[in-house]
Formats: sequence, C-alpha cells, structure tokens
Amino acid sequence: MKVLLDHYAEYDRWANTRFVERLATEGDAVLDRPVPSSFPTLRATLLHIRNAEATWTARLQNATCPWPAEEERAIASLLKYTIALQDLVHGYDPNDLAQTVTYHDLRGNAHAQPRWQMLLHCFNHSTQHRGQLISMMRALELDAIPANDLVVFQRSLPR
Repeated sequence: MKVLLDHYAEYDRWANTRFVERLATEGDAVLDRPVPSSFPTLRATLLHIRNAEATWTARLQNATCPWPAEEERAIASLLKYTIALQDLVHGYDPNDLAQTVTYHDLRGNAHAQPRWQMLLHCFNHSTQHRGQLISMMRALELDAIPANDLVVFQRSLPR
C-alpha cells in the first residue's frame, strides 16, 4: 500500500504540473471563459483541485483548512498544495496509512476513515477534475492538451 500511495502522490504532482504549465501559457480571458462543466472555468476547476488537496492534506494531519485554501487566483498556487500532499504521503509509514482519522466535511459532518482511503479519494478526485479540464480545453478549441494518463506517467519513469 505504501508503494502504491507514494506512486499516486508522484503521479498527482506530475499531472497537476502538466496542466498548470500548459494553461499558464493562456491569458486570463481563456482561463476565465465560461465552459459547461462542474466548475464554470478552467481556472475555477484548477483552484477547486487546489482547495480540495489543501483540505485533504489538513484532514490527514488532524487539522483544518479554510475553503478556499487561499485567496490567490494564480493557477500555479495549486502546485504548492500538491507538493505538500506528496511530501506528507512520502513521510508516512504503513502504520500511519492504516490509522483511522476523524475529520469533518465542509458541512460539519463527522467522518472516520483510514488515511489510505482518504488519500485514494483525494487522488481520484483530482484525476476526475483533470479529465474535466481536458473536455473544457477541447470545448475552448485549445491545442497541446497534456496527456495525463497514469500509464503515460509510468512510461516516463526511469526503468
């Protein structure tokens, strides 16, 4: 489980970085252009990923995090939280990952889950929204859409 979660944390950072770097080449007009999706714009979707990763990172440490994580609207602010999550995961041992953590959702409801389940949810959540980013980019007729499949990441690793 430890190796798998470290791998997912590395994949999450790789994939988020690819989108931030690609979309940093677009101006505010593109980042803030409405597109039908779960969130209304590319920027809003990236910042949602940021806020969720910040919140789950805090929960994993029995802490709280404001929503949004910060007022900064720069899409690169996502990477600070992605790196913090990766560092946290790399620091866990198998016992840490098995430990049940009690936390509150954004509505104040209490939940208890092992850390490994919380992490799988967090990584899956980010993957879901990166898929939406691809659809949004296509709807905006953008090119150079980053490949972000897990297998593409795996093939990029040294053998």
